Amino acid sequence: MDLRQYEQLLDQLAGDLRHYLRHRGVDPEIAADVVQDVFVKVLEADLFLPRDQLRPYLYRMAWSTYLDGYRRHRRYQELVTQFLGPALPTSAPSDAAALTAQPELAAALHRLKPRDRDLLVDRYLAQHSIKQLAALNQTTVAAIKMRLHRLHRKLEKMMRSQQHEN
Repeated sequence: MDLRQYEQLLDQLAGDLRHYLRHRGVDPEIAADVVQDVFVKVLEADLFLPRDQLRPYLYRMAWSTYLDGYRRHRRYQELVTQFLGPALPTSAPSDAAALTAQPELAAALHRLKPRDRDLLVDRYLAQHSIKQLAALNQTTVAAIKMRLHRLHRKLEKMMRSQQHEN
């Protein structure tokens, strides 16, 4: 198989994977992101599969990648709703007492800048899309995605450091 045929095969597989995910109810933007993630993972794995095994492998990987992302998103949303929601109206220290289930997360959320907390609230409580957040913040979609990614990492590091201090 020459390079042109291989590129055509990959292009066809990408379209088929997007269609498969859309058929299973995945949002078009998320489906495109998942397909991109799948191809990046396959390239990083430096994996060689025969042509007849490539398609089933990519389909399984696409669905698994989507489910992982969905579960992660749902968990973030639950955490933000549970811990950030009650802290928003007053943001008084007394709210921290109500957040005893995971004190590391509550402490980390309280230490965030108001701008960062607002972004998390808009994304997970108000359920604004990334595009809506970009418009609200007068920035690009990529910038919002990066800010959210960095916020998630920052919260995780803050929580880990709290656990190690205790």
